Amino acid sequence: MLAATATIQAPHMLETVRPDQVATDPYPHHARQNAVPAEIYQQLEAEFPSLDMILNGRTDVGSNVAVRMTVKQVLGDRRISPLWREFFEYHTSADYWRHVTRLFGDHFRRAFPTLEEKMGRRFEDWRVVPRGFGGDAELRLDCQFVMNTPVTTEVSSVKTPHVDLCDKIFSALFYFRDPRDSVTGGDLDIYAWNREPRFIKHRSIDRDVKLVKTVPYAANTYVCFLNSENAVHGVSPRGLTEVPRRYINFIAELPFHAFEPKQLNKLQRMFFASEVREAAQDDKY
Repeated sequence: MLAATATIQAPHMLETVRPDQVATDPYPHHARQNAVPAEIYQQLEAEFPSLDMILNGRTDVGSNVAVRMTVKQVLGDRRISPLWREFFEYHTSADYWRHVTRLFGDHFRRAFPTLEEKMGRRFEDWRVVPRGFGGDAELRLDCQFVMNTPVTTEVSSVKTPHVDLCDKIFSALFYFRDPRDSVTGGDLDIYAWNREPRFIKHRSIDRDVKLVKTVPYAANTYVCFLNSENAVHGVSPRGLTEVPRRYINFIAELPFHAFEPKQLNKLQRMFFASEVREAAQDDKY
């Protein structure tokens, strides 16, 4: 394990969570505010990379788009503090995955009843490696610094209702809202289906889903969930601001698709032509 600071060790986000703290409606998820002790959060917040560091010289970014540093980039970049590198190393490790499966293993089995047989191992026994690194593994884990760039053109959502890519079975977010951020929006909205799932790529149609829960975009707030065709979520629109939206993104990725989102048929694509055109132009999913 990489050395941390003399007085503070990196937090383990799921270590103290109990299985009964995982909600099942409308799909398995866990959310909490004040996710880590204030002293630890304050140091992590102070050492969060700047937007310029994450952009690393890029200038081809627009208003309210996601930019990120992956675990592979972070662990190889000595500009990132030892505390953060320890955090990233742990959250792409087998120890971290054991806590994920302690809480979500039975939920994975219900959502993906043939997956363990296909892999030849129980979820709890899967081998993991950090995403971007070599090695034999059933699963690749990523931990990312993410910023949504300043909103400079119009009030907008960085992600409308959708499910994550279908090779991902588990996702999480850890919010680092900047104290200067005074605009509304940027919350995580959790949706339930009004009908059988159907998609444009990975996006749902607004009329097909209903908002059932909102996790505020607030400092030191954490949320995780099992990703499947039921796990529709989105980000509420943010107002105009020069302050980026900051968070850590956690990903558990398979070498193949865990599910296949049912797409609109030809007649439906004609009926929802404007939504289809929007999805075709949108590369954020």
